[in-house]
Amino acid sequence: MWKSEAGLTLVELTVVMAVMGVFIAALTSILMVAFDVHAEIVQENREEAGTVLLGQHLERMIKSCDRAMSFQLVDNPKATASADDKQALRIWVGQKSGTDMYVFYYVDPDKKTMCFEYGETLDGTSGNPRMELGSGVLASKWEIYSGGGSHYISCTLSLEPAGGGGGTPRQETVKFALKSEQNSDRSP
Repeated sequence: MWKSEAGLTLVELTVVMAVMGVFIAALTSILMVAFDVHAEIVQENREEAGTVLLGQHLERMIKSCDRAMSFQLVDNPKATASADDKQALRIWVGQKSGTDMYVFYYVDPDKKTMCFEYGETLDGTSGNPRMELGSGVLASKWEIYSGGGSHYISCTLSLEPAGGGGGTPRQETVKFALKSEQNSDRSP
């Protein structure tokens, strides 16, 4: 009598398992590389989105407050600010009960964010309403310029290197044209 030989032998099963193991290992390696690349892209997009939102916020505020002598530079209230970042932008927004009110933009180097604050003064102790904008902001360099028929405010941001790794900080400059003349970079 003949036996039915349906099925696999041990050698055939071993060969199939080995081929599947090689295929699965290659697929896993490809997927791990793809996930790493995806994570880097997401991180870069998050950093860029924070910078874009910061630029949009600055643009809206500066354009809405474009009046003569509305913009001045004052001292950054953070003691940990670098020597290059001892400035904060002060924007006069009007009066409240006879008192001049301002919004301030400055870098908090401890949290690596640009801060937006509203109040009478910027001294670090006044308890002004505050909001943090952007991420990975190491320092800012402000310039208020009026001359030759041109008026603008520019801000050069020093940002963490892409991907958060070591390396040279990135520099991004945003520049906003003004309609009105501004006379001074420093407060009186």
